[in-house]
Amino acid sequence: MTPSELTAALDHHDALVRQCASGDLPFWDFCAAYDNFYWTYALDGNEADAADRSLFAKFEDRIAPHRTLNETILAYVCSDTNAESGSYGKAGRFGSEEALKRLRETVSQFGAPPR
Repeated sequence: MTPSELTAALDHHDALVRQCASGDLPFWDFCAAYDNFYWTYALDGNEADAADRSLFAKFEDRIAPHRTLNETILAYVCSDTNAESGSYGKAGRFGSEEALKRLRETVSQFGAPPR
């Protein structure tokens, strides 16, 4: 991956996060468009060669909010119907309303992504 390819991908997905946080993009539409970005691009470096790991290290501050979003929100969100089930709540799962609240908190914690 080149720096310009990574920058373009980050810019696009940052914009999706901003649109969702502002209410311009409904949460489930956001999930479909975001498409597991962090894992799809293997931004954890797990499947990366040395050059990509070096690139990811240079972009660590830009990648961090996406890691947080995936590890603390998207990994636990479930359908709103299932969120009402006691067993899902006991397992730490939550619906779109709570996910959106947490997404907004993540955006405020990391600040607005670059435009």
